[in-house]
Amino acid sequence: MDRRFVQAILDSGDAAGVLRFARAPHDNDRIELEPLLIDLFRYFQTTEALEFYIDAIRRAPEDVDDSLIQALLPFGAKAVEPLLALYKQLGEEQGSDIAFLLAALRLRDPRVLQALLDRLEYDAADGAFCLGLYGDPAARPALEKMLSEIPESDQELRREITYALEQLDAPEPHYQPEPFDILAEYPERELPPFDVLDEAERIEMLASTEADVRAGAAHSFFNHALNAKSRAALLELAKSDSDPAVRGEAWAALGDAVEDETIRGAMIAALNDPSKPVEERGGAAVGLYTVADRDDVRKGLEALYELGGKARIKALEAMWRSLWEPYAKYFPPHLGAQDPKLLRQAIRGAGYFRLTQYAGKIAAFFDREAPYDDLREDALFAYALAMPGETTRGRARGLLRKIDALAGLSQAETELVMFALDERLRLHGLAPVFEGGEEEHEPEAPPEPAAPARKIGRNDPCPCGSGKKYKKCHGA
Repeated sequence: MDRRFVQAILDSGDAAGVLRFARAPHDNDRIELEPLLIDLFRYFQTTEALEFYIDAIRRAPEDVDDSLIQALLPFGAKAVEPLLALYKQLGEEQGSDIAFLLAALRLRDPRVLQALLDRLEYDAADGAFCLGLYGDPAARPALEKMLSEIPESDQELRREITYALEQLDAPEPHYQPEPFDILAEYPERELPPFDVLDEAERIEMLASTEADVRAGAAHSFFNHALNAKSRAALLELAKSDSDPAVRGEAWAALGDAVEDETIRGAMIAALNDPSKPVEERGGAAVGLYTVADRDDVRKGLEALYELGGKARIKALEAMWRSLWEPYAKYFPPHLGAQDPKLLRQAIRGAGYFRLTQYAGKIAAFFDREAPYDDLREDALFAYALAMPGETTRGRARGLLRKIDALAGLSQAETELVMFALDERLRLHGLAPVFEGGEEEHEPEAPPEPAAPARKIGRNDPCPCGSGKKYKKCHGA
């Protein structure tokens, strides 16, 4: 969804058509369209949109987006009745955002006041905040009574209630809807969501007139099993596309086909041809990661590395993906790199080659500021692979707790670290503990005196039981 798409809808001027579309079932939609529909209704200012907004809140009452709040507030008194009904239906436990909306409307209604007073009894802090926002002096006795019952030791709650009482004396604000520039909410141009498209659709996009769409479609095949049709389409693209970045993505995606001698030979030739653009050679390098221990591939990777810049970034990516130990030496020198893209590959390599002596440097990127602030997830993953500690199934949960204590993990980050710890176990030839996002609840095992587990080789069977070589399965 980008400005071109949104502008096409606006040009149609069909607000009624948007409403009809919104009312239709969308259980099988491949992308989430609700945020777009909210924005469109806010732009068209259609009165029928109120019903849609209420339904959107009902579907996710504890996660009401700011855009939905801004879209609903202009309805004023019309919104009070359906919001009160929804608050009653969902109950106080799920009603925090609905209470906030009722308060933000600032319309004097005894039913709203009673609902907010009840909320004060249910959740003093939340109720006080809402009553302060609502601004009705009639709430003063209840707030003062609540304040008198809060012990002096609970300073935070006392501040909340005191602030709410101060708000009751504040001048009545004049609500003015914020101007809404719907096009400013969307990028000028966005690539298709390739991850929700089927193979036939992605193959079709390999013939797009736009180079970045062809490149994105080719990249969507990376690390996926290729059938004869997709393999042939990618090979044709790699050999003949006019754009070197597209050719590079096609070569990278053909990594699943390196066992084909003809394709492998063409990729190695592209990697080692100094006349070809770096984008193409770099893509071939990444595609060849499963055979990066071959002399002809190694020489190509080392030549790319020596070129520096984009070439070095691609060479490092191919090296860490290969899991070939002789490449480990290339990563530590770049853990202080200024280029975030180069630094990302250095962090990943330090993790996958389990360079424990550099774990502290990796952890330093948990809380870095721009332009390195988007490296946190890479650092968490790499740290889980390389952090000090015995690699056994019984120790996995302890390692997770240590990382959580060090970095303060969100739920999504916890799942990422769990996957990384499972990867660490696989690299040591052990079965995963957290696979599927849930821990296996087994007793914490003491350290075993037996010999350490053999590290799994790139060409060994993957311990997940797929029957594939590790480098072609979880090692990918």
